[in-house]
Amino acid sequence: MILHQSSRKESNCETMATDDFISDLPDEVLATIISGLPAIEAIRTTILSKRLKDVWRNVSRLDFDPKGVKKLFPAPNQLRSTVPVIQFGSNVCHAEGDDIDDTDPREEISRVVKNIDNVLLSHERNLISCRIVHLSNSYTSGDVEKWIKYLTSEKEVQELAFLCDDFQHEFYLVSHFGWGLNLSSGIFSCRTLQSLEFTNYGIRFHRPFHHCHNLKTLKLYYCDISSETLEAIVSSFDFMQHLSVCSSTSSLKQVRIFSQTVKTVELESLDLEGIYLSTQSLGALVLHSMKFPARRLVIHAPNLRVFTATYNFTRPSKQTKIAEILEYCTHLLTPVNYEANDPMEDLNLFMNLRELTIDLDLNDRREMLILCIVLQRCLSLHQLEINIEESRSEIEEATRDYSSVNSRLPYPETKLWEQRELCDCITFTLRQVSIKGFSGKDGEMEFPRHLITKGAKLERLEIWCNHDWSSDGGKATLGLLSLPRSSIDVSILLKPPPNLLVVLEDGSQP
Repeated sequence: MILHQSSRKESNCETMATDDFISDLPDEVLATIISGLPAIEAIRTTILSKRLKDVWRNVSRLDFDPKGVKKLFPAPNQLRSTVPVIQFGSNVCHAEGDDIDDTDPREEISRVVKNIDNVLLSHERNLISCRIVHLSNSYTSGDVEKWIKYLTSEKEVQELAFLCDDFQHEFYLVSHFGWGLNLSSGIFSCRTLQSLEFTNYGIRFHRPFHHCHNLKTLKLYYCDISSETLEAIVSSFDFMQHLSVCSSTSSLKQVRIFSQTVKTVELESLDLEGIYLSTQSLGALVLHSMKFPARRLVIHAPNLRVFTATYNFTRPSKQTKIAEILEYCTHLLTPVNYEANDPMEDLNLFMNLRELTIDLDLNDRREMLILCIVLQRCLSLHQLEINIEESRSEIEEATRDYSSVNSRLPYPETKLWEQRELCDCITFTLRQVSIKGFSGKDGEMEFPRHLITKGAKLERLEIWCNHDWSSDGGKATLGLLSLPRSSIDVSILLKPPPNLLVVLEDGSQP
């Protein structure tokens, strides 16, 4: 019996040995795998196997974020019971079952920051990217500038990201912190550096960005920066291609971009007085959760291919409605007289558009009319996504005034799509359409009916149904499947809520 058990154990060991294919992988492959881990986790792999002892020294990406470690595990108790821990610059590790000190996040960051120098000096190859989470004292002590100089000169880093984590998600308080990104002039002019990202910084000066001949991407999240400084920084980039600005403080009054190289602009959660974009190269524009006077959106971008204008439904009173933005973009409303140095608007911003993502209320006649006109301006549209706004209250629905729209229409409002001139993009170019938040109301039904019966090139229609719909709405939506189709290649996909069958069987409100 004992011999039998021993043989079984030997057999199991042989099986485990033959299954250990990881040790047979080349160093480059192992380094690539480990590069996806936070820096602290990459170093911890050294105690898992002799084969992995020095692999971390050749990873191409380093992420110094102590909070990233916790994201790898569903619960703290798993961290205590299964994960060996090794600190930077130390050979001491915690064995299984040892208590790991659950310190304050600031202390965790400080502990990691103290070991950044040791890790960088022990690392043996150039870096594609490096991300450092630190506290404000790392900036005031000169550590941030030291890291930047070392990473750009010795590691020839391509992507750099810094996050100052003093404020625990109250990022708007950065404006009260009295310091700015006052680094050496031209510190980012490294020949290999292509991407910069700053989170929760005060950026008061543009001198560090002088002579940035190779930088292509700039991302600013929760930063205190003035309109003048942002414009000067963008002008310093000879080949800027991507700009992202999210949740800046009130110092940013306007976003003005005059560039012939920028390809993508993303603006999110900004409260502005105006947006002015003049660039022949702009291919993608994203506006999300924005507040600004719609008449102050001035765009000269004849080669725009992707346009996204979306809404944060949780804060409706603090944002500009997407319908208002589209009204001015399509010249439905007479624009104001702009200053002489402002760019001229394109006669048709949507002429070359390929992808359009917008939030609209398809039950609102005015917004449906705006959608009609937008699609008439789109001559090359391939993909369309519409997110239907959350339902208004019954009182709002009952008191909504359609008179300004109805007075313009020589036909009943329910015939809006049927009576209007066909859009060339629906007839000739539109391939994919996605409608989200669909409830099957009469107003919403008109547009998908029109697409199905008139979209000659349509290949895919996705309708994502809202949870708030009635039995009549569910039956009407299912009725779309039986409509005659203009395109023989179209697939109609209904993605209903889990209670669809209950609604249809009971015939009652869910």
